[in-house]
Amino acid sequence: MKEPDPRPTGSPAPDSRADTRAGSQAAPASPPSADSTDVACNEHRDESCDAASEIGSESAYDVVLVTLNHAETLPATLAAVAALEPRPRSVILLDNASSDGSARLATRLATESAAPVPLEVIRESTNTGFAAAVNRGLRACSSDWALLLNPDCAPRPDFVLRLLRAVARHPEAARIGSATGRLIRGAGAVLEPDGVLDAAGMVVTSSGRHHDRGAGEPDDGRYARQALVFGGTGAALLLRRSALADVCYPGDEVLAESFFAYREDAELAWRLQWRGWHCLYVPTAVAVHRRHLRPEVGRGTSRTRGPDKAPPAEARFSRSIAARSSRSINALSVRNRFLLRLHCADLGWHLRCFPWWLVRDLLVIGACLTVERSSRAALIEVWRTRHDAIAHRRHVLDRARVRSRQVSRWFRIKGRVEEQEAPERDRPESDRPERDREMEQRA
Repeated sequence: MKEPDPRPTGSPAPDSRADTRAGSQAAPASPPSADSTDVACNEHRDESCDAASEIGSESAYDVVLVTLNHAETLPATLAAVAALEPRPRSVILLDNASSDGSARLATRLATESAAPVPLEVIRESTNTGFAAAVNRGLRACSSDWALLLNPDCAPRPDFVLRLLRAVARHPEAARIGSATGRLIRGAGAVLEPDGVLDAAGMVVTSSGRHHDRGAGEPDDGRYARQALVFGGTGAALLLRRSALADVCYPGDEVLAESFFAYREDAELAWRLQWRGWHCLYVPTAVAVHRRHLRPEVGRGTSRTRGPDKAPPAEARFSRSIAARSSRSINALSVRNRFLLRLHCADLGWHLRCFPWWLVRDLLVIGACLTVERSSRAALIEVWRTRHDAIAHRRHVLDRARVRSRQVSRWFRIKGRVEEQEAPERDRPESDRPERDREMEQRA
C-alpha cells in the first residue's frame, strides 16, 4: 500500500480536521433511463450495455483515495476516475497533511473537469497513517462497494465494470468480498504504461511472506486466467462493504490502524479468509500504477530491469525516496510482518508452515541485530504492543467461520492461486481461440 511520510507524526485532535466538498454541482450519477440505455446499446453494440444490465443494483460504489504529497500524479488519477463507467456515487479524498497542495489541487480539478467528479476532500492536520485515513474514508461511504485507489494509479474506464461483472457471474458471487485486477507499472506524471507487471493478485508463502503476483515481470500476456487469490494490493482494490463490516475490529476499524502503513492490505485479506470471503482476480480489469519504491530499485535486482535501466529521471527520483525514507519504511515493514502473524496466524498455521516461518524469522531478526540495526526498534515495538496484537488475534479467531486448514491452504512455498474458467466474453484476447474472436467480431 501507500508509503508513509518519513516526517515525524503525531496524533491529530479531532477538532483540528476540516471537511470540504468540491464538485458539489455534480449530483451523484443516477441510473440512466430506459430510453438512454436503449440508444446507447443501439449505438455501441458492445458488451458494456449487457454488463451494466447484468450487475444491476450492485453497481453502486464509492472511491476512497489517500494523498500524501501526490500533486504530480493526482491529475491523471482523477481524470481516470472521472472516466469510470459506471460512475462512482462519490469520491472521498483523505489528505494526510500534504505540503505540496494536493488537497487544493484535487478541489480545483474536480470543479474544472468537463465531467465534474462528486468529490469530498477531508484534510488531516498531521499524517495519521494510511490505515487510519482509509478507515475514515470508508466510514463516509454509502454504497455497496468501495474502490480503494492510490493517487498514483489510473484505472481504465471499464475497470470497475469488469470487476463487478465478473463477481456477478461467479458461482459464489455472494461470498466474493473483494476483487482485484491486472496492474501494470506506469511512469511519469501521466502514468504511462511501461510494459512491466505490477500485480496480478496477492499470494502468500509458507514463511508468512506476501507478494504481488508477477511484480516486475514482463507484461506479455501471462497471468491471463481469472482466479481466486489470497487477496489484492490496496493500490486498486474493490471491496464489498458488507464483507468489511463482517471482519472489522470494534470501532469500525477495517484496516488495522496499529500498522500505520504497509502490510495492512495483507492483514485485511487474512481476516476476510477467516470469515470465508473470497478475493477474485480479473485479468481483463486493468489499471496502471506508478510504484515509487520498487523491489528491484531497493535491492538492486529484478527479473526485468535494474534501476540503471529505468528512465534516468525516474531512477533518480526512486533512489532519492529510497535513501530518504528507507529506515522508517524498513522499520515499519519489520514491525508489521510480526504484527500480521500475531493478528491472524493460529496454532494450526504455525504447525503446517513449520519450519519455513521460523527460518524467515531468524533471518529477519539476525539482520536487525547486524546489518540493519535501525530496525531494532521495530522488534522492541512488537514486544511492547504484544498484548494489543494478541487481543486482535482473539477477536479474529473467535469469529472464524472456516477451518484452519482451509485458510492455511493458501500458504505454499511459491504461493497458491485457484484458476477458473471465466465466461468466454470475459477472457483476455490472448487467451481466446482466433476463430472465436473472428466470429464475435462478425456478430
